[in-house]
Amino acid sequence: MYLPAAGAAAASATSRDLAEVDNDLQNILALLKSHSEHSKESQGVQAPFLLYPLTFGLITCVIVVIFGGRGWKVVASVMVYLMSLSTMKLTVKWVFVEYAFRFPKFVTMLHFICGSLICVAVLLKARSQQGTPIRVPTVSEFLCMIVPIAMTASCSIACDNMALGFSSVAFTEIVGSTTSLFTVALVVMLGMPFEIWLVVPTMAVVMGCAVSTVGEINFSALGLILCLAANAFRSTKVALQQKLMTGGTKEKFDPCTLLMWVSLPSVGIMLLASLATEGLAPYRQMASMDTPTLRGLWMTLGVSCGNAVLLNLAQLVVTKDLGAVGSTLVSQAKTVLTVLGGMVVFGESVTPLELVGFLEVLAGVYAYSVMEMRSKQRRAIEQVKQEQAEALAQVQAAGGAGATS
Repeated sequence: MYLPAAGAAAASATSRDLAEVDNDLQNILALLKSHSEHSKESQGVQAPFLLYPLTFGLITCVIVVIFGGRGWKVVASVMVYLMSLSTMKLTVKWVFVEYAFRFPKFVTMLHFICGSLICVAVLLKARSQQGTPIRVPTVSEFLCMIVPIAMTASCSIACDNMALGFSSVAFTEIVGSTTSLFTVALVVMLGMPFEIWLVVPTMAVVMGCAVSTVGEINFSALGLILCLAANAFRSTKVALQQKLMTGGTKEKFDPCTLLMWVSLPSVGIMLLASLATEGLAPYRQMASMDTPTLRGLWMTLGVSCGNAVLLNLAQLVVTKDLGAVGSTLVSQAKTVLTVLGGMVVFGESVTPLELVGFLEVLAGVYAYSVMEMRSKQRRAIEQVKQEQAEALAQVQAAGGAGATS
């Protein structure tokens, strides 16, 4: 078993976005440090260094098999999403540990600032070179869709952090793995298409995540309520993203445009949260650093911000192509890369039971993709038949009217 409690967060935080990753790190940082020696002595299947790229290559092949029929754009976006998701904790942990700069909300604010600036630059370039206008949401879209996306992300962070105060990390991760089920319910409630039998592979992924979670499981009723609330907020966020990018506003909100507009209120929310909980400590610590240390800190922050922008953009692209539930399930595959990365970089280990959970996750994602693609094909065929029937009825009605006249 590797890192009895802290390893659970690295192994199974499969449906969380980068902001939640940052705050998870703050809560498990002490556990990571205190168990570092134990991790090296723990029993399990130790991974040689070459296993990580080999495993990543294997996962690449699996992703190609699963999503190759959807086109190389989907395959590439899924791979970028998984890679940036699996390395997010490592890049933020680098900032926390190497420079003792333990201010997750401040770092998350920098992530959103960087994301908004890059998206603005991309959109301005597209406007100057291709004449593509920058889409501006209506007041209703901004207040009822974009701001709620930013707020639900923040609320999920708060609930997760409070839950960790009442329950163990392993317990919160097991409950957190059910996020995809909450997403299914919200997608149906918002009137977006979803075949109910797709719940079967979704449940397989949830069970695989639960199996691959290790650590002491301390039940708490209040902790359970907070975990479920965090799941609901996360699911609301990704469901609203799907509705904006695939509904009536799909021509208006591409992933880059949506990230730019969502980042604006997110920066304000994280700035207030940072000032309320971290105060001026981040600025004072940077001011007290010597020039080489400060330069190194900003370099690591730049790496973390770059990874965060890739993660956010890739997540939106995957959500647009695969839907809210599909993108949530795809993110489960990152557990394999995250755990193997921890094995290589931090000398952690993985148990056979966890390997079984990883295989169950991949099998569930594959089954969902195949079944969902067949469902889309059936709906497309039915839509074509319906359009043909309507056209034929119009022709017959026009012929009948001509004959009577």
